[in-house]
Amino acid sequence: MEMQDYLSREIKQIKNERGDEIEVEVRRYEKHYHAIATICEDKPPFKDYFAEATDRKRMNALRKTLKDLYEQAYSYPTMQFILYPRKNDDTQGEG
Repeated sequence: MEMQDYLSREIKQIKNERGDEIEVEVRRYEKHYHAIATICEDKPPFKDYFAEATDRKRMNALRKTLKDLYEQAYSYPTMQFILYPRKNDDTQGEG
C-alpha cells in the first residue's frame, strides 16, 4: 500500500473533552479505509501519541483508531459518543 495510491483523503483537527487537540486523517483506498490519529501537545504536560487502523468501512477504521489512541493517552477507552453513538429511540424497533 503506497501512500500515493489513495483515492481521497480528509484531515480534521478536533478538541476532545480534555482540551487536547486530536488530528485525524482518513485515506480512502480502492478496497479499504486507513485512519491515522495523533495527539501532540506543545505545552506541558507533553503528550505525543499515534494510532492507526484499517477497515473496509470508514467509520470502523476511525473508531478503531480513536479507541487505540485513547487507550494509549488516557489508559482507558473514552469518547463513547464517537465510538458507540446512541440511536434515537424512535427509530428502534421492538425486540
